[in-house]
Amino acid sequence: MVDTLRLRPWTPPPDPVPEGERARRIPGPIYDLATVQHLAHGGPIYLASDRCEKNVEALEWDTEDIAKFIAALRPNDYRNSEWCQGRSRKVIAADVYALHYDHIAACRSVSSRHPQYYLKFGFRHDDPRLTVWVMSCHLS
Repeated sequence: MVDTLRLRPWTPPPDPVPEGERARRIPGPIYDLATVQHLAHGGPIYLASDRCEKNVEALEWDTEDIAKFIAALRPNDYRNSEWCQGRSRKVIAADVYALHYDHIAACRSVSSRHPQYYLKFGFRHDDPRLTVWVMSCHLS
């Protein structure tokens, strides 16, 4: 694994995953944003849940759009980190970011007329391909 990806050492997930957003929280951020942006650019991106797939479909986005969104993120867009479980039942640590974004121009927006998007992503510790697992992607 790229040793610049994680800002914190990997720890095994809790079993079972705690219920409730606050209970799943992890001190973060977990991942170095610049490394994530590099990996998302042309790298594999996996929509990790049925709900995430439906939300991305409703946005009329694809994984390339998600990669562009990740490229627009800045460290101050970070919101929190938490344990998340995808459809494969794998539990990963995920970072959450949100920002106002102009999807047409594929860039950040300072205007509140552009919606705020919410993105939660992480990486499996045992994935040599360094796939970006998108746990959630939707309008805030």
